[in-house]
Amino acid sequence: METVLWVIHVIVSIALVAVVLMQPGQSGGMGTAFGGGGSQSLFGSQGSSGFLGRVTAVLATTFFLTSLGLAVISTGGDESLMQGEGASQETPVPTGAPSSDVPDIPAGGAVPGESSGQN
Repeated sequence: METVLWVIHVIVSIALVAVVLMQPGQSGGMGTAFGGGGSQSLFGSQGSSGFLGRVTAVLATTFFLTSLGLAVISTGGDESLMQGEGASQETPVPTGAPSSDVPDIPAGGAVPGESSGQN
């Protein structure tokens, strides 16, 4: 199931990029690229804005849903995406003394092995 969702997600991503790039800009869009007199000759009398706008909306919705599906599948069902009210949010306290390789500094502030004289 996850592989199928990945394949759909990649195909929709590529199609979404292609459709967004075909959107008409200020200079006329794809209709002028094919040598036509305007976008009416390529996408009908309404132009490309209505058709490409609907295709973009469908692809964007599909992209969002596949992204959400992949996020849910990636959690594996063991944990939720966000902790619920019943989940424990306490951090465990370690038992015993902390182990540290750093030596303690005496209370006077002097570090053992260093002289307090000037160089």
